[in-house]
Amino acid sequence: MDERLVFKWLFLVLFISVLFIRAIFGIKQRRMGQSSWSINEEAVEREGRWSLLLRPIGFIFFLGLVVLYMIEPSGSDWLFLPLPSWVRWTGVLLCTASILLLVWVHRTLGIHWSTTLQFKEGHTLVTSGPYKFVRHPMYSALIFFFIGISIVSSFWPFIALVLILILFFFRIIEREEAMMIEQFGDEYQAYMKRTGRCLPGLRSDLG
Repeated sequence: MDERLVFKWLFLVLFISVLFIRAIFGIKQRRMGQSSWSINEEAVEREGRWSLLLRPIGFIFFLGLVVLYMIEPSGSDWLFLPLPSWVRWTGVLLCTASILLLVWVHRTLGIHWSTTLQFKEGHTLVTSGPYKFVRHPMYSALIFFFIGISIVSSFWPFIALVLILILFFFRIIEREEAMMIEQFGDEYQAYMKRTGRCLPGLRSDLG
């Protein structure tokens, strides 16, 4: 089988796997009377209307790039970077590790998971599982997954989009931490001192 085709199928399997995981845990929440996709006014104020609007627009744009990548119309060779096979297989491993981390995060969060900046009823500070080491393992998993999948594709529009996505994630992280400090006060500030932001042992904006 052509190597480019192999990586296309790997890309598709990895991408669908993440969508499946999010859907499964979203369904579990609904069965428990919760919803990860609800948006209240506090979430709108914390994140901003434009930011919330850009989420579905960005996802649709990403899906458009997925279609373009998969069909690969004639004359699109310039959209691909000549990455060595071992680099692209490294991307596959990175995606796989990120997916496993994502499952661990979802299982740890349970009904506390939300796609927007808001608290659920009876929300408590989660410091177990991956949260014992980093404050935002969900974003860690997603960031490394998107980096990995862009490497797997060697499709530079994905790489460019992922760079923008990472900046967006760090913007949300800043606002989420402000929200957590407001809600949990000294307890969260003490938690910040013993954990990394997205990587263990790194507490700065880039960690």
